[in-house]
Formats: sequence, C-alpha cells, structure tokens
Amino acid sequence: MSKNKVKVIIGGNIYALQGDESQEHIHKVASLINEKINSIQQSNVRTSLNTSRVYMLTALNIASEYIKTEEELEAYTTELQKCSAENLALKDKIREMTVELTELKNQIISTSGYHKKNDTKNRGR
Repeated sequence: MSKNKVKVIIGGNIYALQGDESQEHIHKVASLINEKINSIQQSNVRTSLNTSRVYMLTALNIASEYIKTEEELEAYTTELQKCSAENLALKDKIREMTVELTELKNQIISTSGYHKKNDTKNRGR
C-alpha cells in the first residue's frame, strides 16, 4: 500500500504527515487534534499555557476519551454477547415449542380421527 502524504495545520504549525490511511482520514485526525488544541487554548486564555503544555493536555484529553470509548465498546460487546446468548436460547425454546405444538396437533388429529370413526359406527344402531 502506498503512503499518503498530506500537509496539515495543527496548532498554527504546518506539518507534512505521511501514512497508510487515506488523505481524508489524515485530515480528520489533524482536524480533531487542532480542535482539541484550540479548545484547550481558549479555556486557558488567562493562564496562557506554553505550546508543549497545550500539546500535553491535548494528548491527555484524547487519551482519556480513547480509554472511555474503549470501556464503552467493551461494555457494549459484553451486552451484545449476552443478547446473542439470550437470542440463541430463545431460538432453542421456539424450536422446542414448535416440536411440542406439532406433536399436540398430531395427537389432536389422531384423536379426532378415532372419535369420528366411532361416531359413524354407533350412529347406525
């Protein structure tokens, strides 16, 4: 796979990035980082943080969001596995009930057929 080269602006600086991902993806990543940097800079206008501190806080915030997302994904995956297991159990129950219903229908049919034969024999007497 060829490397994609993209120039992006992050924190007011131009960076030449290269990666296997599409140019669109690289731009999205850079845009996200730039938005986070701008957000931190705007919320700390009075303290005027130096660039390395802003970048560190940005990295920490993104890492925190990543970990939270991973935890949510794990919780959703666990819930999905529970639902899948419950779904399989319900499918098994439906199969069992279908077999039971078929057996009951067959019993009714055979019992009804028996009574009809006996009813016609006794009517002539």
